[in-house]
Amino acid sequence: MREKLIPVLVTATLLFGGCESPALRHGEIVVGDRDAKVRIVFSERDRLIIREWYDERRRALPPGLAKKGMRPPGHAKRWGPRDTLPPGLAWRELPPELERRLTRLPDDYIRIIVGSDIVLLDRRTRVILDILYDIALD
Repeated sequence: MREKLIPVLVTATLLFGGCESPALRHGEIVVGDRDAKVRIVFSERDRLIIREWYDERRRALPPGLAKKGMRPPGHAKRWGPRDTLPPGLAWRELPPELERRLTRLPDDYIRIIVGSDIVLLDRRTRVILDILYDIALD
């Protein structure tokens, strides 16, 4: 009985813990087991929290600094889902006070800041699962 309950609890946690349930399409990154599959992406709730958190900090800056660090269109390397983050690329963790507000991720996944982009990354493979462009302050 216990062996059957654990996969059900794990699946329920993934489904209702901030990850979107799948409408599977070719090329999407999914995790799951024989009973269920889940896309690992930023939930709408997490997207809203992240945007509001950085908007609050941006409004607190003097006008000249509010846009400092924002890259002009076409000047930034654009990453996308399914790209692999190159080794040695500089990145930093989200501020702890922001990370605490977001949905907890499964252990093998992390949210990081690369330049002004916020990336959802598989720690083991360094594959980008989702990305929010030009959100973070540099």
